[in-house]
Amino acid sequence: MGIKGFTLAKCPAQMMQKRAFTLAEVLVTLGIIGVIAAMTMPALTGKYRANVTITKLQKFLSTMQQAQLRSIIDNGEVDSWDWVPAGGESNNEIVLAWFNKYWAPYLNSIRIIDRKVLKDNEAVDGGITFILGDGSVANMSGFNGGYLHVRFYPNYKSFINESTIEGVDEFVFGFNITTSKRFNTYGSEQKDYEELKYNSDYGCYAKNTRYGNAYCARLLQANGWKVPDDYPYKF
Repeated sequence: MGIKGFTLAKCPAQMMQKRAFTLAEVLVTLGIIGVIAAMTMPALTGKYRANVTITKLQKFLSTMQQAQLRSIIDNGEVDSWDWVPAGGESNNEIVLAWFNKYWAPYLNSIRIIDRKVLKDNEAVDGGITFILGDGSVANMSGFNGGYLHVRFYPNYKSFINESTIEGVDEFVFGFNITTSKRFNTYGSEQKDYEELKYNSDYGCYAKNTRYGNAYCARLLQANGWKVPDDYPYKF
């Protein structure tokens, strides 16, 4: 019996039953998912690490630039600061006193380490290292002749383990009093993109072993704080 004008057909029993997946089909599906995950996870992880690194680079640059501006208000322009002359003596005690006068009062939530480095079985001055509030690390060393170089390490663990790779978890910042008087990425005055990548002394390329990849932070900055497709290192 059905609604007037319609006939209710009877469905076969096999059509009323839901077909279950076999164990083999489940295992094959899980295997495919595993392969896809294995292929995509490294890329996703690398992208995440790159984003974290670049965020910390930008934050460090902004923090140091703001600290410098506040220091200039109290201490005058950088070329009037107590620089060690070219060829003059510079050790951790001198650098620490200089740092405490011109930088430390203008940096919040830092912890200073008077770092020593073991080289050729002798303890030598390794500069002033300070840990920032987000766990990143910066090392400020030799400033003879009005040059200030600061190495920045976004990853505290790799810094402590001394397993850093320049261009991945070690980057160079600084300034000098004769040209770029404002704190910035190393080579910030360099505008030529190809020069940033392939400069024989400081270029950001994998085979550069002369002075290290000092231009890597500047290369990222010049690319709008994005990792170029041809960046020589993986995060």
